[in-house]
Parts: sequence; structure tokens; C-alpha cells
Amino acid sequence: MFTSLKRIVMKKTFLLVIVLVTAVAAFTQPKPKPKEKPPTQKEIAEMMKEMQAAMDELSPEDKKMMDSMGIKMPDVKTIQKNISGISDAQLKKAFEDEYRVVPLKDRERIASISKAPVTPATLTAYLQAAYERLNAQLKPREFGGDQVYAAVKEKYQTPTAVGNAAVGCWMMGKPRLALYLANRACKDDPADADNLNNFAAFLTMGGAEELAIPLLNHLNKQFPQNSTILNNLGQAWFGLGDVDKAGKYLDSTIRIYAYHPQANLTKSLIDESKGNMQAAIEAVKRSIAEAYSIEKENRLSKMNYKLKTEDITWNKPMPQDPLGLEKFNWPAYPVTVAESELLEAEWKAFKKKCSDDIAELEQQKNALEQQVTKAKELLAKQLMEAGPKGLVIDPMPRFAYKAMAKLGYMVNDKDGHMAYAYQEKLEALADANIQAARFDETLLARLRELEKIYEDQFGEGKANPFGAACADDTRAKDNYLNAANSVLRETFNDFIGFMRRKINDEAYYYQYTMWPEEFELAKLNAKLMWLNLISSQNVKFKNKSPWCNSGNKAEGKPFKLSKFDDLHCRYKDTLYIPLGMITSSCSKLTGKLDLDFVKLGMTTKQGDRDDESFMDQFQNCSIEIGIKKKASIGEGPLKAEAKVGVSAFVEIDKTGITDAGVKAVADLQVGTNVVRENGVKIEPVKDMSTLGPSAGDQSVTIIGTEAKISVLSGFTVSGRGVLKGMKK
Repeated sequence: MFTSLKRIVMKKTFLLVIVLVTAVAAFTQPKPKPKEKPPTQKEIAEMMKEMQAAMDELSPEDKKMMDSMGIKMPDVKTIQKNISGISDAQLKKAFEDEYRVVPLKDRERIASISKAPVTPATLTAYLQAAYERLNAQLKPREFGGDQVYAAVKEKYQTPTAVGNAAVGCWMMGKPRLALYLANRACKDDPADADNLNNFAAFLTMGGAEELAIPLLNHLNKQFPQNSTILNNLGQAWFGLGDVDKAGKYLDSTIRIYAYHPQANLTKSLIDESKGNMQAAIEAVKRSIAEAYSIEKENRLSKMNYKLKTEDITWNKPMPQDPLGLEKFNWPAYPVTVAESELLEAEWKAFKKKCSDDIAELEQQKNALEQQVTKAKELLAKQLMEAGPKGLVIDPMPRFAYKAMAKLGYMVNDKDGHMAYAYQEKLEALADANIQAARFDETLLARLRELEKIYEDQFGEGKANPFGAACADDTRAKDNYLNAANSVLRETFNDFIGFMRRKINDEAYYYQYTMWPEEFELAKLNAKLMWLNLISSQNVKFKNKSPWCNSGNKAEGKPFKLSKFDDLHCRYKDTLYIPLGMITSSCSKLTGKLDLDFVKLGMTTKQGDRDDESFMDQFQNCSIEIGIKKKASIGEGPLKAEAKVGVSAFVEIDKTGITDAGVKAVADLQVGTNVVRENGVKIEPVKDMSTLGPSAGDQSVTIIGTEAKISVLSGFTVSGRGVLKGMKK
């Protein structure tokens, strides 16, 4: 709300009106959904009155808080003056442009596309002309482009490394540097199809589609039926507004690979613009099945489709027992008096050990709670400071959104099934205790009968039938223990099985959706819950009667309680690029620059709690990482559908990296080094589902200096590209 108001005073364009409508809707009382039509001057005047009235109602404390956040209250009179000369027709056009699904056809830029096709003979000259135009627009001296290029070239000495450094810059939200390095890499080796494709993709996403198309046509002639090239051509024509031509290339891409992440996403926009809403939904579903992004989920929501767990691919199988709860054991339930005397001591020792471990965990809990409090305070501070500085801070872990969409069923009880099952099992426990109490009454009645039977048979000069009385007493107690403990044991086992699954499910879910400090506390709470549960068992014991010749009572020995398994993220993928590294794990995404490049001033903006994110600017794209110069994965730029040989993928939308991971592992000898943490190579596999935690931690390192990297560009309807409006 406040950010929208801030933008009002900054913009003096037609877009101001759209923002104003949003701001007023947020600032005033809730109203019915606004009509999907542009506002008129008269309606805007009414909105201005509502805004002024709402602002007048703000308390001095609210105004002070906004001022401390760097948010200045808008001057309504100035806004009115800025928009007073705009006609209703102009408002209508501004409204339509803002909410346009597909871009208008840009005939001027289409006409500027080089008529002479790029050939091997003319490629160098074309790249040089592009270099000169880009330099004028990008001003590489302002961001140290020449210095970074020289440093990468000196350290790695290959055009491939320079090109891959460009991709790394794009992943880090640094499009200007990415474009500059990509162009230099292409000039150094014009025959490198990967670098040419990636440079063309950056041009498209940067807003210079007219420069990208001749390069992509050149590649398409060399490598026909390459899904990456076809997609990038479709995206370039889409950016220019030639939706029909874009659709043909995208359709060809999807025919080759039905789940292409970017081709399907853009195709959904085309389908929506034509009113084919079901086709648009299905296209996004195919895209999100290949790689998740928040934007894709939001598109589905906008089209009234609720994302289902089966719509999302999840290649991180859940271990059967992540906390090791099944390893815990406890003494048996006695079903005879003989067992009771032995097992009662064991149960006391078991409960004593549980109590000691609970006390130890409670002490650890205090320290963890303090860490969580500090982490939350830091995050709140960063969120508060981010807005005025133009930074974006993740309020939740980067991959939490995908995890919530895929794994939410584990913890969300929307239909009440879990609550019902939990209540049902609690009631069963209560019933079992009631039954045990009835057995208590039955036993007490039988023991009274035995007392009457034998009360006159003991004493001096009497029969004193100790053996018979002992046998009758023991038989009654054996029957009792067998009946009561059998019911209690079976009912508790059913309940503890349910709780074991619940605790494991929650722990697995939380490792993807919580910050590390929160997750450590959640794990500890899960351990406390488990220990309290297993130590709360109601077990019945009975001793021998005085009629029996009882020996010494068994002494309890210390009970050895099982240890919890260390539930940690078993999946850690690290991509080393010439500029640094990007690491993704269950809940964290971090990027670190090589010290040499930090010295050049190529710092990253704070975008997450580790001050290692890279939130300058992003555009929709997918990145495939495989093995350099390997025929098994096809000629030309890497294809998204070529699973054999592909080592990793990265999905990016306008918020940054939204999905990443390993797709398959094949040849490990050339270009890409895929290893475990302990240095043992992962054997080639075709089915990633076999790489579950049961096989050990899957920590994959990808050396991206000479890897084969292909960029699959996405749509740029928003016009955020750094080259928009570049002089011809």
C-alpha cells in the first residue's frame, strides 16, 4: 500500500493512473471488486477525494512511521495537476497497455531487423556492430565491464569461461554485465553456438529482440529442430509483438519437448489473449511440471486454477524415517506376574532416561529460541530497511513456495482428515484406559474372593495352602495383565504409529519452508514431542502375593535409549561459475562472488538474510547446464528435453531464482565434475528418483567454467529490459 503511494509522486506518466487506482483501493475501506475497465477523469477525481480523506485520518504516529521508512506522503494537488490534461481516451489506452496480455506489434523494430542473413562470413562484423551499439547503451565503464572481462580472461583463458561468466551474471541479476561479457565471448569465438545462443537470449530479454533474431536465424539454420533455439526465436518474436510468428516457433518447440518451461509459459499468454483459457491453463501446468516459479503459480491462480501437488515435480524423495523414530524401543508390556516384576524395573529406567533427555533438550531449547528471536528481529529490520533502498528481501526461504505447493498436504488439514484421525485415536486411547480400569475392578473383585476363600486356611495348626493360594492369585493377576496390557499396547501402538508419521511429515516439510534457525527449533520440538509421547505410556504391573515365596525384587538397570537421526538437508547443489558460486539446498539459496571480483567492485545487493543474494534485475528464463562438446546430448545449444547428460537446471522469474536442482547425471568425464561431499563420484543413473536419502546425502558440485550452459529465454512483456529504447 505505502509503496504504491510512494510511486504516485515519482511517476508522471499514464501508468500513474493505474497505480493511483490500486493505491486508493488499498487505502480506503474494502469495496467490491473494481470493474475491469479504465477509469474516467470523473472517477479519478472521486478517487482523489477518497485518498485525501484517508490520508487526513492517518494518526501522527502512522505518518511518523511512514516517514521513518522513507515513504513520503503524496501531494494530491500535484497529482491532480499532473493528470489534469489526460483525456479519457488516453486513460483508456494507458489502462489497456498496462493490462495487455501480449505486446502490441512493434512494426518499427521489426522493420529494423537486418534483411541480410547472418552467415559465417558476416558473423564477426555483425557481432562488432552489436558491440558498438551495446557499448553506447550499456556504458560498461560504469560497471567495470572491461575489468571483469579481463579478469575472467586472465584467470580461465577461454571464451567458454567468459560466456559462462555472463550466464552467472544473469543468474545474479546483473543483466548489463551479462550482456557485455556474452558479446565479448562471442567476438572471441564466433563459432561457439552456446555463447551465440546465450547472447541472443540476453538481447531478447534485455529488450533488443531485433538484434537477437538474425543470430538465432543463423543458429537455426545450423542446428534445425533444436528446441532451445526454436524457443528463443519464439520469445524474440513475441517480444516484438508478432504473436502469430512467435506461436509457430513455440508450437514447434513444444512438439519437440512437451514440457518446455519457457515455451509453454509464453504460449499460455498467447492462448489467453485469444480467449482459450483452458489451453492457457494446461500450458502453464506443463511449464510448472518441468520447473516451478512463483509467477507460474500466480498465473494459474489468476486463471482460477488451484495448483495441485501432482502438478509439481519433486525429485527429492522423502526418507521413510527422517528423524530415526522407528529405531526407538521401550520395554515390553508384561502379560504375567513373572514378567511384571522384571519389566517394571526396566520401565522405570526407560522413563528416567526419557526424563533426563527431555530436561537436556529443554535446556537446548532456550538457546535455540533466542537464536530464532534474533533471526526474526534481523529479518524484520532488513524488511523495514529494504523498501526505501529499492532492495527485495525474501520473507520466506527461496524454495519454500514450491515446497508449500508440493508438500502442503503433509501438514495442512483442509478437509479435517488429520484432525479427525487424531481425535479418533485419542478417543481410542481413552477407551483403552477405561477398559483397563474395568479389568482393575474385575481383578479386585477376584482378589477379594480369594481372601475369603483362604482367610480361614492359614494360621497355626491349619492347612496353610501357600502353593494353591499363590497359584490362584497369580492366575488372576496374569489374566488381568494379559487383558489390560494387551488393550493398552495395541491402542498405543496404533496412536504412536500415527504420531510417528505426523512428526516425520512435519519435520520433512519444515526443512524446506523454514529458515535454518527455525528449523533447528522445530526439530528439537519434534524430539521433545516424541520423548514425551513414548514416556507417557500407561503400563500395568502386578507383584506376587505374600502367599508366594518371593525372591529379591529386580533392580532396574540404566536404559539405553536410541539416538535421533540428524535430519539435515540431504540435497546441496553447488554451481561454480567463473565469478563465484551459487548454492541451493532445501531452504536456502546463496550466491558468493570470488574475492577477485569483489575487489573489482562487483558486489551483490542484499536480498536475503545472508547478505548474499543478487536482486538487481531479473527476467523469465531457464538455464540448462550439461557437458561441453558431447554428441550424446545433441548438437548446438543444449536442449531442455535432453535429460541424458544434463547435470543441472535453474529457473528464474522476475523475483530471482525460484527452482534449481539436478535433473540427471550421465558422463562425468568431460567439462562437468559431479561428486559427493566425500569425493566419491555418483554413478550414472537415468532415474533421479533412485537418488533418495537412503543412498546417502546427494551433495552435487558442478564446475561451470567449461560446462555446456544454455539459456532458454522467457517473455518480457513488462518492458523491464535494460535495452528498451536503445538507439538504432
